[in-house]
Amino acid sequence: MGNCSPSPRRRRPTEPGSPPLDGTVSAPTVTVNSISVAPYALARSPSVSAAAVDAEDGAVVRVYGSDGCPVAWRLRVALLYKAAAPLHFTPSEAAPLGRPVLRLSAADPEVCGTADELLRLVDARFEGKPRVTPPERPRAASPAAAAAAEVAEIVRLQHRSAERHLEGVAAKVSEMVKKGKKSGKGRTVVEAAEVRRLGKWYGDAMEVMLEHARMEETLIFPDIQRASFPGVCDKVNEQHGRHLPMMNGIKEDIKTLLTLELGSPLFHEVLVNLSVRLKALQDHTKEHFKEEESDLLPRLEGVRRMQREEGKVSDKSSSAWASEAVSTMEVTHSKLFPFFMTGLLPQEAMQYLDIICRCTKNTRHLVSMLRSLAERLEDANPSIIHNNPTKLYEHLLVKSP
Repeated sequence: MGNCSPSPRRRRPTEPGSPPLDGTVSAPTVTVNSISVAPYALARSPSVSAAAVDAEDGAVVRVYGSDGCPVAWRLRVALLYKAAAPLHFTPSEAAPLGRPVLRLSAADPEVCGTADELLRLVDARFEGKPRVTPPERPRAASPAAAAAAEVAEIVRLQHRSAERHLEGVAAKVSEMVKKGKKSGKGRTVVEAAEVRRLGKWYGDAMEVMLEHARMEETLIFPDIQRASFPGVCDKVNEQHGRHLPMMNGIKEDIKTLLTLELGSPLFHEVLVNLSVRLKALQDHTKEHFKEEESDLLPRLEGVRRMQREEGKVSDKSSSAWASEAVSTMEVTHSKLFPFFMTGLLPQEAMQYLDIICRCTKNTRHLVSMLRSLAERLEDANPSIIHNNPTKLYEHLLVKSP
């Protein structure tokens, strides 16, 4: 994960139990919910006294940290996924070594630690799902196995997001078909805004799926073919080729809907045809992803061993392959990052963020991704965040300008 630059340590006068004023963070730890973390007496603006902060709602979770610190943004995103209590962020450069400071309630001490320590603290306080601490990674048998597992995890999580977004688009079209069947006085009809939002939803999903396919075709499949035997990737490459005309056909159907009279017989006919096309694409995509995950991803460890034997990689760079996969998908990890992430359940999202934070070397880019996701989640209903990714995106889409 990108590092935060040290910042000036402005401290309020020493209080009982406060760390020393020498700026170190090696003071005796405190234990909160069985997790040991470093206590920290955070400096505040003269206009905001500690008493004033404590007098506010005691249930509010508070994060203090630099606006340019990826650890602070990661913590904010995790707390939004957790959605266990109101969250307030206060920009502050007084945190030790640029790390954020967390306060779970007015009754709790201010604590500072690594991202994993603070995430475990949040899970311990707000028990139950969704968990925001990334799952423990099993110890890999070799550097090749570790690198392969990380890339396989990226591919699988991207599959889950694409599947759910296709499911959401198909469900929305089915809903629109049912609306169009209603007749009689005061009948319910499809609105133009619904069709435009449908077009954006599907367009974003298509862009992510195409970029994912290009990443596999350039970064993964050629080496799998070399490490295994000629033709092992021919079927999945052919499936990629068949999916493109299907996706383009759906895109054209949506464009046609935008030109037709809402509620007309022709509009309804095109809408029904669109629903059929989407169901076919869903079925083919699920089968394609299943084949990739069962037949090709297990071969990645052999690929990595081959790359090492050829002198292309070293054992010291176990995350280099994952970093390359992440950087290859530029659009997904920039303007479409919030869209992509809303296709994941909270625990899956935390897994993906863990990889992104370890593999993105550009701190500014990482902060930009995390910030864009946090800003979208702030508009969402907690129950939707917890339970239904497709409903989450539809909710955010309706609220978009």
